Amino acid sequence: MENKTSKYFKYAIGEIALVVIGILIALQINNWNEKRKEKFAERELLTYTLENLKTDSLSLVALINKTEDILQVHKDLIDLSKGKIQENEIGNLDLIRASEPRQIITKKNNPDLPNKVKSQTLKKDFLDYFLNIDWLEFTILNNNQIIEQSVRPFLGEKKLLNFGVQLERGFSKLHLINRQDFFMEFRQKEIQQILFESGIKLAIMKRNAERTLIKNSELLQSVHTYLNKDD
Repeated sequence: MENKTSKYFKYAIGEIALVVIGILIALQINNWNEKRKEKFAERELLTYTLENLKTDSLSLVALINKTEDILQVHKDLIDLSKGKIQENEIGNLDLIRASEPRQIITKKNNPDLPNKVKSQTLKKDFLDYFLNIDWLEFTILNNNQIIEQSVRPFLGEKKLLNFGVQLERGFSKLHLINRQDFFMEFRQKEIQQILFESGIKLAIMKRNAERTLIKNSELLQSVHTYLNKDD
């Protein structure tokens, strides 16, 4: 009996050991599957993010180019006030009333993105990029406020707009501002003070857009490197 009991005991221990091993193997497989799913989800997210970053890059380049065109008109007007150039050398005056839409989409589409990546380096890069976006959008907002609350009302109050052209096609190429009336008003210097503040905001916005574009390029490279490392 003692011999049989010992055999049964060993058998029971063996059965328990097999069950435990089976459970451990199942847990290991489950953990492996979960990690694989997480990795796949992260790759999908980062691949989608790459497209957002590329769109951001195009928007930033367009913003910088547009801002440079507006700043050139500001520079021409400064030169005009100093007698360095003539009125007919000034570019498109309509640009001084142009505001800027906020079209940077990566953060808007996934504001919690830094918390969804495992790499601490990549997390830091995303946080740094998002911080630059926040500052850029703040300066865009400030610029738009000057345009919408000061420049446009002034042009309307002084009757410097060509009424009737606002509904025609080719809106961006229209002469919305009456050049002759504008230059007469420009001599009074009130508009110069308004444009002074607008020019400051534009210059700050351009510098922030350029910095954000650099961060965008660096982040694109970091994401590509991270994805290629896991291939």
